[in-house]
Amino acid sequence: MKYVIQFMAVVLMVLCSCGESLDIQEQRLVFDPFDARIDGICYLLSADARTAVVTAGDVFYRDNVIIPETVACEGVTYRVVAIAPKAFSGCENLRSVRIPDSVTDIGESAFLECSGLESIVFPKGLSTVPMRMCRGCYALREADLPPHVRSIGFEAFSNCTSMTFVTLSDGLEEIGSNAFYCCTSLTSLRLPASVRSIGWQAFTGCTGLVSVSLPEGLTRLPAECFAHCSRLAEVNIPEGVVYLSEHCFTKCVSLTRLTLPQSLRSIDRGVFEYCTGLTSMMVPSGVEQIGPLVFSECNHLTAVDWHPQSIPEGTFKRCTSLTGYTVPEGVTRIYANAFDGCSNLASLMLPATLEAIDPGAFKDCTSLRKVVCLGTSPPQLPFPTATAEDASLVFEDVDLSRAVLHVPASAVPAYQQSYPWRLFGRIEPLT
Repeated sequence: MKYVIQFMAVVLMVLCSCGESLDIQEQRLVFDPFDARIDGICYLLSADARTAVVTAGDVFYRDNVIIPETVACEGVTYRVVAIAPKAFSGCENLRSVRIPDSVTDIGESAFLECSGLESIVFPKGLSTVPMRMCRGCYALREADLPPHVRSIGFEAFSNCTSMTFVTLSDGLEEIGSNAFYCCTSLTSLRLPASVRSIGWQAFTGCTGLVSVSLPEGLTRLPAECFAHCSRLAEVNIPEGVVYLSEHCFTKCVSLTRLTLPQSLRSIDRGVFEYCTGLTSMMVPSGVEQIGPLVFSECNHLTAVDWHPQSIPEGTFKRCTSLTGYTVPEGVTRIYANAFDGCSNLASLMLPATLEAIDPGAFKDCTSLRKVVCLGTSPPQLPFPTATAEDASLVFEDVDLSRAVLHVPASAVPAYQQSYPWRLFGRIEPLT
């Protein structure tokens, strides 16, 4: 074993002898294999191709690193073509990196958690920004990406909390999931027309983001795409978008208005949940599917112009600015907790098309005093085994003895014999 250790030491001395070592490094306790350390940078060398790849080697890089286009070792010149995965990962004292145009490939997590890194000069020929490339680079101020970048990988710039500006060039086609997650200093964003795909949570938690311009080529916005962007006030959703995925704009509390495209067909669960600045919304007539909790906790919402076939679970939950609401004609069912906690809802009109109301639909609507029901048959619970107690839960924790129910004159006896309608203080015929 003694001879093996001595042999390895001699090998390392030979490998690291090509050039002088600059003061841009700190020693690693665990290191990646490398063939040479030249001017303080560790490389893997390919003798056949005469190319070099920057690697972590046995050092933590620090201060300002300039990677050369070529390096020489033992009389042979090598072209630097790539940066290995995790080459600079965890280099907390690294301040800047200049990458030559000879580099066409950067490995995943190349600058992961370089918490002091302030700037990177990228090579012009870079086409792919790898996953987690700069995740946790808290001091990185901007990302000026070269014009040939086609895709940005998963978590590429996640938690780059000082980044105020990012250049996205025409030709970019794909932005990966969590790519700019919690980039809290970004204030504006323009996505080029070439973008066709945006991943889940791509811009979640960008709390400084004020405006976003989206390209016409998009057909869907992914789940939680702009969730928790608390200063986001202006978004253009272009024609061509057909699908808003779940929680897409959840907790965008500064969003006061939004125009939805006529191409839209589906609005998924909780898309506008906790958008407390929204006051009104017009949903295009072509929308065929609406998920639960879409406007839940929008406590300044006063009006929604839409034409659904049902009102899903929790749609207007705790929308406390609703004082009166007319359920659109054509609605056949109101699901559980649809208006739960609408504590200022005083009047309600139910259409003739309404057939079923779930328990809890109007729970805690404590201000309710007037209900107009146009149906000649009382709406029932949607399951045949329902009891009178189940029916009474439609208006759970609402004092119906203080409310008046208005129904067609011919239907008064039917409502007087049916729960929960018979619990109203008065049932009067419509005039």
